[in-house]
Amino acid sequence: MRRSRARKKSDSWQTIYMDLMTIIMVFFIILWSINQGKDIGISETIGDQTARLINLPGDVLFSAGKTEMSKAGQEVLGRLFNGKAGGVALSFVDSGLSKRMLVIHGHTDGDGKKDTNLELGYKRALSAYKEIRKFTPNLPDHVVVCSHADNSAAQEVPKFRGKLTKSQRSMLREAKKKNRRITIEDKYINKYGEE
Repeated sequence: MRRSRARKKSDSWQTIYMDLMTIIMVFFIILWSINQGKDIGISETIGDQTARLINLPGDVLFSAGKTEMSKAGQEVLGRLFNGKAGGVALSFVDSGLSKRMLVIHGHTDGDGKKDTNLELGYKRALSAYKEIRKFTPNLPDHVVVCSHADNSAAQEVPKFRGKLTKSQRSMLREAKKKNRRITIEDKYINKYGEE
């Protein structure tokens, strides 16, 4: 009887957590749609202008240390990119003057070896690509997948020496959490250069 009650409390906590994460993702979708037209691209060699950019928390999309997307992550990307269910329907119609690309960046925190983090970031970005491709069949011709092993941090991680206080440990955890993310960048490339 006690175990059954404990499970119910645990299950309700998980449901509340999933609802909270869904609300946060809807907030990011709104920010993404507002961000149209701003040139905040990461790489000038990939595109001329970023039309939209969204950062998705890695802890929502993946379990710790894993590269396979979680069910919650699949649901989030489904809500974002399933045009039939109200998400963004990606269209790569070529205007003749510009080409549209989707750049998927896998970011990690600075823990562990750089080589391992580069591989982890790439595999996570690749998992995101495979999930988005379910809703956009012609995506392979319009995508770049890349990895950033803590090279472009969302938040700098402070360097502490000696024994850490509880608040310092909390600050470090939060900074690292922000750096573990997937960034999806919608870019336009001017085919004929600037005139």
